[in-house]
Amino acid sequence: MRILLPVLMSIAAAAVSAQSVVRGPYLQTPTHEAITIMWRTSAAAGTSLWVGSEPGSLTLHTANTTTVTDHAVTVTGLQPYTTYYYAVGQGGTMMTEPGEQFRFRTHPMPGSEQPIRVWAIGDFGKGNAGQVAVKQSYLAHPGGSDTDVWIWLGDNVYDDGKDTEYQSKVFGLSGFSDVFNWLPFYPSPGNHDYNEVWRRSALFGLPYSNIPLENHEGPYYEIVDVPEVGEAGGHPSQLEVFYSFDHGNVHFLSLNSEVYDFLNTSNGIDRMKDWIEQDLDQNDKPWVIAYFHQPPYSKGSHDSDGPLELVMRAMRERVIPLLEQYDIDLVICGHSHVYERSHLIHGHYGNSGSWDPATMLKDGSGGDPDAGAPYSKDNDPATPDGTVYVVCGNSGSGNSDGSMDHPIMVSNLNGDGVYGSFYMDIHRNRLDGRYLLTDGTIGDRFTIVKRNMHVMPLADAAICQGASVPVTAARTGGSDDVLYTWSPGGLTGEAVQLAPEITTTYTLIATDQLTGQVDSTSFTVQVEGPLLAEISSNGDTIQVPPGYNYQWYLNGEPVSGEDQYFVVGAAPGIWTVVVVHGPCTTEFGPYYQGTTSIALDMPSDAGMHVFPDPTGGPLTVMIGRAGGSPGTIRLLDLTGRTVMTVPVDNARVDMDLSGLAPGGYLLRLEGPAGVHASTMVIKDR
Repeated sequence: MRILLPVLMSIAAAAVSAQSVVRGPYLQTPTHEAITIMWRTSAAAGTSLWVGSEPGSLTLHTANTTTVTDHAVTVTGLQPYTTYYYAVGQGGTMMTEPGEQFRFRTHPMPGSEQPIRVWAIGDFGKGNAGQVAVKQSYLAHPGGSDTDVWIWLGDNVYDDGKDTEYQSKVFGLSGFSDVFNWLPFYPSPGNHDYNEVWRRSALFGLPYSNIPLENHEGPYYEIVDVPEVGEAGGHPSQLEVFYSFDHGNVHFLSLNSEVYDFLNTSNGIDRMKDWIEQDLDQNDKPWVIAYFHQPPYSKGSHDSDGPLELVMRAMRERVIPLLEQYDIDLVICGHSHVYERSHLIHGHYGNSGSWDPATMLKDGSGGDPDAGAPYSKDNDPATPDGTVYVVCGNSGSGNSDGSMDHPIMVSNLNGDGVYGSFYMDIHRNRLDGRYLLTDGTIGDRFTIVKRNMHVMPLADAAICQGASVPVTAARTGGSDDVLYTWSPGGLTGEAVQLAPEITTTYTLIATDQLTGQVDSTSFTVQVEGPLLAEISSNGDTIQVPPGYNYQWYLNGEPVSGEDQYFVVGAAPGIWTVVVVHGPCTTEFGPYYQGTTSIALDMPSDAGMHVFPDPTGGPLTVMIGRAGGSPGTIRLLDLTGRTVMTVPVDNARVDMDLSGLAPGGYLLRLEGPAGVHASTMVIKDR
């Protein structure tokens, strides 16, 4: 491909020299395995797209000979969270030069917890210097060039949402348009975007008419290509009017305040609410962020208490209670050409005069982590901890209107020539929100942390005495700074080696140093002692106690089929047996099996072992370490009378029993380690 493309480009250059890309390319609906790339050409042309992992290796080529001016290609089969490069053109000719400017990054796998940067701008499409300054200040700010999610808060173009306005004030605006080549955007429409939608869709172009959601048409809907069928996560809306998507461990809902209608039929809002409920019922991501145009609370250029602000009121009274039912974390809006940010609140659905901090204020600290007071929430919607509301409608539209005194707000910024954007850094259980002004300063900051750590249960374990077991903590949620303590013993660390001498129940205590949350789990390490086996032989039979798993070896080689607790007809040679009992594996032997006699070595921790038993001749007693020496062996008959005494001065004692009558006897080893006793039988000779 790298060899052929320049040749193809040179051949076709003359045919397309008059054509150029006049819109984009821009990126829509990225998922962890796909993306849609869109662009407009100055004249009708075929569609070609090249994609690859390096700018000089665009190995995937898609082409369509149908000539159009608005082009769209969906690329599938991509790898998660991977950067790709692309070029667009027609036939074999590229109209854009492959390079860093033309790139995209797929989403991570849903639920993953790598850092996420989200950038939000509202009421920006004025085509003015303020709009350009907002974009340039953001890209110059740390992290700006590594943004994952770009949110549009509505009134994305002024004044009427016409295609020519989108072209001149957004996609073609010098100093602003270059961001489209590498950063996908997730739009929500505003009332100015809808002016052309109403003209095309509603009877006589009347705004806020009760028209079916499927019939919303216009440049806004022709330009965007948003996830309608759950391809990026969330519940399918089957519409571009509102939708949802996931990025890592964050769930986003792009809502539409413009579905309100002045006839108060509730059709649009009720359909949106039905979808919201289905969407949030299935959500399993710890962070939930909703955004739309007209805010429920503002005292800026639009007053949410105003008698004509029916849409703002409808969103506050009818949509916000549903979102708060799921303890949503953040709601971001535009429309009011100011910046405002609330406390952590819950249950305020009336005008500003109905605000009751005693019942509605969940945290009035301000949420400043530098002051040691971030907002703190759990991860349980059943216990509402509150929502933060942000208005950022001055990313190109600035003014000094409004009293800027809504009682729920912590931060308020406005003024002619005051422009800014809002961004969030989200990682694991921490969200940092920042309002960035065009001069590069931070006008507001807050942090939300989630007490969402859950320590996963640990399975009980079993070890042989003297061994250890590796144990690793596992959890969901929590921050990167978690202290693990293992008790008893006081060991710390995510992974430890536990070596109890006796069966012990341990408790793992995890402390999230960010939130102070503590969670724990307990488990038991069962300790099995060594196997103390009484090994006996009778003629050509060698055996150990039954009830375990065995493998017998002859002269060091495993004997096929000899996996019982005994060997019958043992061939001459050196026999050993491996006994598996619980977590322990013990080897006994060697046993020297000859043609006329059997000798064996005792396990070192046994007291003594007597063989053969029963016997018709001599008796051998093997003394283990636990038996000790010097000492004495006494043989007693069943009346308790001592019939023989033998001194013990080494590990093997041979006793001549030829003068004793057949019957049962008691053998006592009396030594420095105490008394060990065993019964034995003298059989008829």
